[in-house]
Amino acid sequence: MVFDHVYMGTSCEGREEYSCSILNNKKDVVGHCKYYRPNIYDDVVIIEFINIVYEHRRRGYATAMVRELQSRYELKWDYRFSEDGRKWYEGLIKKGVISV
Repeated sequence: MVFDHVYMGTSCEGREEYSCSILNNKKDVVGHCKYYRPNIYDDVVIIEFINIVYEHRRRGYATAMVRELQSRYELKWDYRFSEDGRKWYEGLIKKGVISV
């Protein structure tokens, strides 16, 4: 699995925005993540969204993206989830991937 992080620039709100493509072992794009740093002084990021291509869901790609970001930054959540996103987030807590 490969994560291709791209710096997108600074938003009008002053936050640094990033995009990340998630590629499987065949180098096919299986998902995409957008995240941002609320300020340049901390190593904190907030995930704006993670979207996995439908036929690649439930294979651990989104969870791997969370672990990738955790290896680089302190991860915070804005708690704005879709219904499926909320279930996934609660599963991350149960599995001990994240803590609240």
